[in-house]
Amino acid sequence: MPQKMVRHCTIRSVDQVARNTYLLSFEDADLCRVVRAGQFLEIKVTQCTDILWRRPFSIHDTHPQKNTVDILFHAVGPATRTLAQLTAHAELNILGPLGNYFRYEQNVREAIVVAGGLGIAPFMLMMRELQERGIAMRLFYGTGRSDQFCRLEEFEKYAALHLSTVDGSRGYQGVVTDMLSDYLDQSAHHHDSSLYVCGPTAMLRAVKEIANRFNMAAQVSVETIMACGFGACVGCAVPMTTPIPGQKYFMACKDGPVFDIREITIDD
Repeated sequence: MPQKMVRHCTIRSVDQVARNTYLLSFEDADLCRVVRAGQFLEIKVTQCTDILWRRPFSIHDTHPQKNTVDILFHAVGPATRTLAQLTAHAELNILGPLGNYFRYEQNVREAIVVAGGLGIAPFMLMMRELQERGIAMRLFYGTGRSDQFCRLEEFEKYAALHLSTVDGSRGYQGVVTDMLSDYLDQSAHHHDSSLYVCGPTAMLRAVKEIANRFNMAAQVSVETIMACGFGACVGCAVPMTTPIPGQKYFMACKDGPVFDIREITIDD
């Protein structure tokens, strides 16, 4: 393990921001000034003694003026349920920053962000970066039901919102990729746009088909198990679209988690 990247940080706050979704803010003056959107952290939940491996979390946002970093997570298992119950001044054992980040081409005039569920996590920091570059943004954000949306008022400061719910309780009824496809079918101004995507596998597969159909550039942050964070456990293999001699897979933690969507095969 690269010990120089291990950080011992203090929690500033933990707040519930949507159904079973939490925003955790911790102090780290150095980290909040160097991370980029798309990178992630590995957290060892020392308060949960039966969990051996660290858990990966996208970096949601940074606040250099407050020296804090935010992560967004669902409380779904022992480790994340424990994180949700922590309070201010508790200590975190963090490894990071890890992975690569989203890249912004000079000719991009509009960023179309596509998020499914917790796939929204990397995009607050990304929108701050895009705003600094003067790039217009649209956010296509889909969840199962309306109470799973989080931080909409904050996202609305940066992007035009397009919301979808599977149950129809808010916005477009259906999956977010159908809403995206309908929008692009009706828009004549997407040729200078790029897609930035994070969400479940089925959504990523649909976005890849859409990107091919409309001949659009797309970068995707993959969601996969990344137990070690630096390629040692080989548990986060992502198939390459075009294998090279001696290599058929990328390691999401080391080569990603952000990929050009054309570089990878999106399997179940």
